[in-house]
Amino acid sequence: MEGCVSREIEVNVSATEIWKAYGSLLLAQIGVDAFPDKYSGFKVLQGDGYAGTIIQVFFAPGVEGPPWYKEEFLVVDDVKRVKVGKFIEGGVLEQGFKSYVVTLEAIEEGKKECIMKGSIEYELYDEAALPLVTSSIEGLLALMKAVADYVINNHN
Repeated sequence: MEGCVSREIEVNVSATEIWKAYGSLLLAQIGVDAFPDKYSGFKVLQGDGYAGTIIQVFFAPGVEGPPWYKEEFLVVDDVKRVKVGKFIEGGVLEQGFKSYVVTLEAIEEGKKECIMKGSIEYELYDEAALPLVTSSIEGLLALMKAVADYVINNHN
């Protein structure tokens, strides 16, 4: 079974400002800082934040499931403001998913407004994992909101 789920939010910040977080390693740090009950940290295993970068994200103690996952950035396009990351080991790949790809976009809607879009393309080995799709997209939405809050609070 395969599919795609997505969410988007409008924010009163330019896509350029949102992209500074979305398109960099700052995204992972915002996630760790905003959700300390879910994530305990991350480390860069390879790369500089652009395509080919591999990060390992660690779940906080007590979080159900595998203790970490590795994600490779396939696309980081500063012009189109699109980032694509594919889980390559751990995490949901040990919970019934065959593939799991996250796409983030910052879409300009005006000088000081944008749409933040996040989507997850997935393929399942086991349909019993289907409920994880819902929790995953809601988690991605929460991360998008955390990024928006971070940018709004730290924008000069």
